[in-house]
Amino acid sequence: MKSWQYWFSKRSQFKDLEQQDLFTCQFDLFRTHLQLQLAQMENASEALPIFLQHLQQQLSQFFQTYQGQYSLVFCYPFTQECFIYHAQTQHMLRYDIEVIQQTLRNDSAHVTQTNRAEKRQIDILSYQAKLLLTGHDLMIWRLYKIHSPIELPSHYMQLLDQSLEQGLQIWLQQQDKLHSILLEERKEVAAELHDSIAQILGFLRIKSAQLHKQCKDNTEYAALLDTSSELASYTHYAYQQTRELITASRLAYQELDFSSALKKVIQEFEHQSSISFELDNRIPQFKVNAKQAVQLLYIIRESLSNIVRHSHASAAQIRLESLASGGLQICISDDGRGLDLSQKRSDSFGLEIMCERAERIGAELTFGPNLPHGTCVLLKLDYS
Repeated sequence: MKSWQYWFSKRSQFKDLEQQDLFTCQFDLFRTHLQLQLAQMENASEALPIFLQHLQQQLSQFFQTYQGQYSLVFCYPFTQECFIYHAQTQHMLRYDIEVIQQTLRNDSAHVTQTNRAEKRQIDILSYQAKLLLTGHDLMIWRLYKIHSPIELPSHYMQLLDQSLEQGLQIWLQQQDKLHSILLEERKEVAAELHDSIAQILGFLRIKSAQLHKQCKDNTEYAALLDTSSELASYTHYAYQQTRELITASRLAYQELDFSSALKKVIQEFEHQSSISFELDNRIPQFKVNAKQAVQLLYIIRESLSNIVRHSHASAAQIRLESLASGGLQICISDDGRGLDLSQKRSDSFGLEIMCERAERIGAELTFGPNLPHGTCVLLKLDYS
């Protein structure tokens, strides 16, 4: 016959198993809730700090010894941007932030170059970083600050990583769908510009040029000469700007990085003229963001267009190199007849627009001679 101590021990074991099963069910429910929160995010910059704050609070309830800190890091290898999202009440040292960003930027670039997307895990200072997933142009890392090796059992950390990965994967798929819809809209807008507005402006450009020529050739219309000249110049300028917008839209929906887009621009002008274009790219990885990339491409396109139309050059070079300060320098030079700013026509707007575009991204743009002859357009952009 079993003693009462035996049955009491059995009852305690059953009770412990019940409590363990209850804990497991509660933790699984918590993980499912986390996945739903991530999958339903609309604005990641606003939602993630709140999400991570909730994560911290819940983990403190599940594990009494928990004092760790969870963060998420979004790295964009093409633009070299790196954003760290943490709980609202969490504070990080500036030095830690800079080291983490630099380390994960370099590691994300390495993964992109080697095309190896295995789940990487690296230690940075007192943090442990794990690559959760890789998207089209985004890598997401889980960052965990370790206070004690026993505060969060590894098994539960793995389960949390799985939930974070699955929730972010769903969110990323939704973002890709929205991005695809936006690209389709851009295609439609570009096609509409090409089929309607650009054709109308092209017709007006030809007619206004013919009208101006008639006014020049016929003394009876001498009084209209200034007006016809202004009309011809403005319609020509409007047509050029529309064509630039169409080209920019095409580059956008083709999803090219800056380096690839620049090569396509140069190829386009090579096909339009007999000038020999050389690309001297001394920067392995560009750190420009999307806004900067668009404005830089506009400036380069306008520079190459001026070379083709006005320089009488036989060769041109586009050189990209890093400044000592860590910024970007672009030099566009040719061996043509040079640029005399004092002789600039009053109806010419290209140079002013180039300067305006440079100012929008905080860049410095200058025009000067290219010895022994020709023109040099020099742009300096400080990433900071």
